[in-house]
Amino acid sequence: MSDVRLSFCIPTYNFGAFIGETLESIITQAGDEVEIIVGDGASTDNTQQVVRGYQSSFPRLFYYRFEEKGGIDLDLAKTVELSRGDYCWLMSSDDVLRPGAIQCVLEEIKLGHDVYLCNRTVCDRNLRPKRYSNLWLSNRMSGRVFYFSDKPDLLDYLNASQSIGALFSYVSSIVVRRNKWNEIGYDVRFGRSNYAHVFRLFSFLQISGTSLKYIKKQLVLFRGDNDSFRDKGYANRFLIDFDGYRHLGECLFPDEDVRNAFKAVMRREHKYYFLPRLKSEVDDELKWNELEKSLSYYGYSSWEMFFINRLGASQIFVGMARSLKRLLRI
Repeated sequence: MSDVRLSFCIPTYNFGAFIGETLESIITQAGDEVEIIVGDGASTDNTQQVVRGYQSSFPRLFYYRFEEKGGIDLDLAKTVELSRGDYCWLMSSDDVLRPGAIQCVLEEIKLGHDVYLCNRTVCDRNLRPKRYSNLWLSNRMSGRVFYFSDKPDLLDYLNASQSIGALFSYVSSIVVRRNKWNEIGYDVRFGRSNYAHVFRLFSFLQISGTSLKYIKKQLVLFRGDNDSFRDKGYANRFLIDFDGYRHLGECLFPDEDVRNAFKAVMRREHKYYFLPRLKSEVDDELKWNELEKSLSYYGYSSWEMFFINRLGASQIFVGMARSLKRLLRI
């Protein structure tokens, strides 16, 4: 084993305003068996200066500036390649660890599972926790180990998944054994999808003998309202999920039962009664036709589609739905 047990792998681009808090939350609880790798996709802001400022207080903080912005898929893969730890904690450069998170994970990895998935606390942009909690798996799940090579076990996991966070969409919840990750190379088919890491994780987790341990604890503060993909528009943000996970499901799960359970997680992530807003904000008929095909693929029923189409044309209803969503998520 390496003398480094846990590597924090942080790809970043122009997050100089936030990465200092991320690093601070790690350094204040990290010992000698922890290192931090920052892979910078050629930021044009002060990211480099902020990171360099922490290196004197934490010598196992390593900063690498890439020649160009490769996107989250490639830059994450390159950052993990630069690490030395037995395990890698994949981390966004604007999220923050809760106190005691590292000690919790260091104890967990002694068990030797291949992936650990923890929960997060949803916060606003200023890291003030919101009132609601969205665990990745149903509340009855706590501390369970899953073997995805076993179909009933994989179906149990998918059926208990409450959002695509359980399908690894949120990187800061993921701790992975580095040698297992390296067994599955970077797949260029998923470059620029934002979900190349998901393909990698599911690919080796379906190999016999590999395991995932679910940690119910919320070990990470998630900085909400800071989605770097929102500037591409509301509909395109949905398509990132819809297109990415469609491609993943078709490549990963030839078994129809498993693929249907995988698709059902998307319906739980994007509940039909919030989707009229999506309809209301798409004024391009071709774009809406594309979205409708995605919704049909994921199994939204005909009456749900009728509901979305009919009420999406009602500005009054859409306004009420937005208010309800804010109430549920404050």
